[in-house]
Amino acid sequence: MLKIALSQLRTHPRRYVSVVLAILIGTLFLAASFVVSSSAQATLRSSLGATYANADLVAVPGGTGVSHQDSPDVALSRLTGTAAKPGELAKVDGVAEAYAAETDYVQVSDTPKTDDSGSAALDGGEYSALSPLPEQVDLAGMTLAEGRTPEAGTRQVVVDTTTADRLGLTLGSEFSLESGGPESQSVQVTVVGLAEPSADPRLSALPQTWGPQSLVEEVRQTDAEGTSPDPSASAVLFRLDDGADAGAVQQRLQSLLDGQKVDATVSTPDEAVRAQLADSSGGTDVFAWVLGGFAALALLVTALVIANTFQVLVAQRTRELALLRTLGASTRQVRLSVLLEGLLVGLIGSVLGTLLAVGLAAVAIPLLRDPLNLSTLTFGADPVRLLIAAGVGVLVAVLASLTPAFAATRVSPLQALQPVPEVTVRSRGGAVRTVLGAVLFFGGTALMLWGAFGQSPVPAIGGGMLSFIGMLMLATVFVPPAVSAAGLLARPAGVPGRLAAVNAVRHRSRTASTAAALLIGTTLVTLFLVGGRTAQVSTDAALDTEYPVDLSVTLAADADAEAVAKRVGDLADVQAVTVATPVGTTENGSPAYAVDADGLRQVISGLPGDGMSRLGDEGTVLAPSWVEDDVTVTVAGKEATLHPVGANSLESEVYMTDTEAKSLGWDGKAVTGEASDGGEATMAPRLLVATADDVPVTGLQDLTQEVARAADVDPGSVTGGAPMRALYAQIIDTMLWIVVALLAVSVVIALIGVANTLSLSAIERTRENSLLRALGLTKGGLRTMIALEAVLIAAVAAALGCALGVLYGWAGSQLLLGELMDSLGRGSVVAPAVPWLELLLIVGVAALAGLLASVMPSRRATRMSPVEGLASV
Repeated sequence: MLKIALSQLRTHPRRYVSVVLAILIGTLFLAASFVVSSSAQATLRSSLGATYANADLVAVPGGTGVSHQDSPDVALSRLTGTAAKPGELAKVDGVAEAYAAETDYVQVSDTPKTDDSGSAALDGGEYSALSPLPEQVDLAGMTLAEGRTPEAGTRQVVVDTTTADRLGLTLGSEFSLESGGPESQSVQVTVVGLAEPSADPRLSALPQTWGPQSLVEEVRQTDAEGTSPDPSASAVLFRLDDGADAGAVQQRLQSLLDGQKVDATVSTPDEAVRAQLADSSGGTDVFAWVLGGFAALALLVTALVIANTFQVLVAQRTRELALLRTLGASTRQVRLSVLLEGLLVGLIGSVLGTLLAVGLAAVAIPLLRDPLNLSTLTFGADPVRLLIAAGVGVLVAVLASLTPAFAATRVSPLQALQPVPEVTVRSRGGAVRTVLGAVLFFGGTALMLWGAFGQSPVPAIGGGMLSFIGMLMLATVFVPPAVSAAGLLARPAGVPGRLAAVNAVRHRSRTASTAAALLIGTTLVTLFLVGGRTAQVSTDAALDTEYPVDLSVTLAADADAEAVAKRVGDLADVQAVTVATPVGTTENGSPAYAVDADGLRQVISGLPGDGMSRLGDEGTVLAPSWVEDDVTVTVAGKEATLHPVGANSLESEVYMTDTEAKSLGWDGKAVTGEASDGGEATMAPRLLVATADDVPVTGLQDLTQEVARAADVDPGSVTGGAPMRALYAQIIDTMLWIVVALLAVSVVIALIGVANTLSLSAIERTRENSLLRALGLTKGGLRTMIALEAVLIAAVAAALGCALGVLYGWAGSQLLLGELMDSLGRGSVVAPAVPWLELLLIVGVAALAGLLASVMPSRRATRMSPVEGLASV
């Protein structure tokens, strides 16, 4: 039987092209979903998790303690210690090194000088993030671009290349660092290395400096007595001993932290990144849902594409299999032969599809890295998942061959050798197929929508599967009439145009099978285009809500805020600026600012619920999202109770309209507060800045420096959610680009399958075409008829696939994003984002591909004489 299976592949290779392509397409989608998921995780690790990308385990602090000393970040730093004085975390069995990712914000100057008092001062300094280096340097997530790492106990540093270029620093350059305290001392350091800028959004907007632990402690001292503030760790990174059980070490570390009552979670770097991403998107792991849904749908369509194509092929060979039985082959041998064919063809198609998905992603990611300004875009591929994708392709091919193999052996050989009449809609088999298809399609669609609106994945995905199967079963019902109706557009072509339209209805099964490959392909492409675009719009809304203010600039108390706002607003990457002037306090002492209502609406990107519609209205105040009750604001000695409009990422300050403040007696000037010496001091105004939408993560450091210079403040006074928003937005955009690129290639493959089906159809219709020639149809007319039929079938299949894809894409978006949008106060129904231009392009390309696919069949049909064609069998 193995010899028979191999001989079939060698003798009739063209017969198996469509099957190999179907398996290749299905496996490509499934493998692509795994590659995209792995690449997304790798990109997140190299960007959001850049600080702890090389760690084995990570401890991340949670909430806050009752005081500064027992806050999780301070407690983590204390429990970690240093290489010279290791703490309890570093002594846990299985831990080779524990490194506290501490960041001090220090002043940097390239030209140190001495003032009249003899103490060091800074000229034109700016703020930098100063981090200590662990024993194993790569544990800190620093990538050295040039030079070497600092030696322990020295005043040597590594500076990021962006800062070095801006300040003109090279290897061997000297500059000074100081903590900025009132009694701090200037420390002269030497550059011994240059590193790639960190992609961590918490650091990407600032210059970055790394040095030995001793240097960090020296710079951290704030007075002559050597008193330093308590260090705090944004995370603790662990390097484990060789052969250590990571799970057991994780449990021991978590038990230690729990015993010390430290609110911190020990996890793997990937888990920490996903948790941070979920926290930043309203508690919903958007990537997990989107990529998980992508994989589930890819698995479904993989099975359908392979099963549908393979069953058609084997069913066409019923008579051939029956002939084998008449020649002495047993039922078991026939079945084994078919299964071996399925195994071999499935293996070829699955391996090719998996390799193609990996190759395309590996090529696409470097090509997209520079145009998208995302240097952290990283290719990732999990070998286990790729083996699963290939295995699924082989398994489905084998399973798809079972049904026709058993069908061919259920009847006697003589009965199977007789001509099999076409199954039409009016035949008994066709009626059963139609009824069953209608039940599956409408019932499955109802179940899919019920599950989507109820956020229940099992009924939603199961209903979608049943609906799609029912749609394929109904293809012979709705595809031919649709092609016939579209044939009205071919009427001007005369007799060839009318014949093309008639053929679609006369041979319904042939029309449906020709359109099936493209119908499935375009449905899938549209599904992911609609789902991807909808996910993009929804996650953008989530990011706007989570980070409503791009940049917040704290100005000097005596600054001319309006003049500064004018300078900042003139910067190329700044979209809008508004001034927030301190006018009073709330009942708990938090500062209250007055802002122009229209200016406030321009700089706020998004708010949950009806926040955007209420923003700036009379009687409202923009407050942190955790504020639920009315806010009492005191301005010029008068109190007013205002209704809060919640905004995430605000600390404790509130913003009221200047009209409201003036109605309470505000005179337009900044109010005064208590100074450190007990006297009065003017409270500092702020600028709220909206950046341009296309500012890349890599350009945020330069933009922050430009804003700081224009506002005449240090970069440490510039805060906001722009780095996080830009990072998330670019990662999401990049993943969608990769998916679209993979889908585009799959469309090409699907169109090749259409061309193959058309060629087989032309061969089957050799006598029919010759008879038309004998009745007077010219060669040109025959070419036109075949071309128009191919164009009509391809265009109609693509249009129907687009319509079905919009339905399934919207249902998938509702399932994955309905809860997220509801939590943002944007309604429980997700509005689909339909890419009309891309869908029109798909239909146009399909029609053109149908035309090109008809070239070879029409050439073969016209080259053969009518007499020769009528004599063929």
